Amino acid sequence: MKRGLSASLIILAIFVSVSGQQRSRPRPSPVPRSTPILNPEGWVTFNSEPGRFSILVPEIPSDKTEIIQDEHGPYTSHLFKVQGEKSLFVIAWVDYDPSFNFNSVLEMEKNRDDFIRGIKGALLTNRNVMIDGYESLEFTAETVETVYRSRVYMVGRRPYQLVVRTAKGVDDSSNANRFFDSFKVRLR
Repeated sequence: MKRGLSASLIILAIFVSVSGQQRSRPRPSPVPRSTPILNPEGWVTFNSEPGRFSILVPEIPSDKTEIIQDEHGPYTSHLFKVQGEKSLFVIAWVDYDPSFNFNSVLEMEKNRDDFIRGIKGALLTNRNVMIDGYESLEFTAETVETVYRSRVYMVGRRPYQLVVRTAKGVDDSSNANRFFDSFKVRLR
């Protein structure tokens, strides 16, 4: 498995590490979306029609979509990020070429390992879980200054990754839990 979610999410690791703690600004996206719905906590429900998911975030995230050429065929990575008051929130997914075959558990593990290598971090916790009926991998990693909580979901042939990046010593667990727990995938 030379590519796939692990390869594109190295991009995620680099993107997350270099984004700093600057406040992100929403920008126009070529990806059609629905109107955000403001929640009582001040967060918005972000709906991605192409991504077939909804999630609570502090504001509408900025996005990046990239088509990557590979020996097994092209694949498309999608990345959304938003800076909250204490944490950076990231949602990513990959659309593989239909001819690319992979083992979902091994792909999630490879993604975790490549992500940790990309942030030059260390794995703190790791567990395989079923979330909403989907195979998932939940892990925590750290660098000298930062803690990363992540979940990787396999929904059919589409892997999703959620990441919350927080400075060490900062407790933003209630917002991280709100973010993770609100993620809902819609099948076609």
